Amino acid sequence: MLARWAGWMGLVASVLYLTNQGDILSTAVPGFPVWDLGGLLGSTLWGLWVLALGVAVLRRPARPTDDPAATTPAAAPAS
Repeated sequence: MLARWAGWMGLVASVLYLTNQGDILSTAVPGFPVWDLGGLLGSTLWGLWVLALGVAVLRRPARPTDDPAATTPAAAPAS
């Protein structure tokens, strides 16, 4: 499991980026509200979220497995 902040940050980035879809909808629906800053903020926050998520995953200590078969190399089949 990842930290709660990673999930919340991803959701906030998604909502912000979703506000940029008004640009596309405004071409089909006259008068649809457009927030031009939504695309910049959403994509920037998404990029920072991906970076932070990668760092969090790499810094997380590896969990040892309880399965001995997962740590021993598989035997080669006899020819």
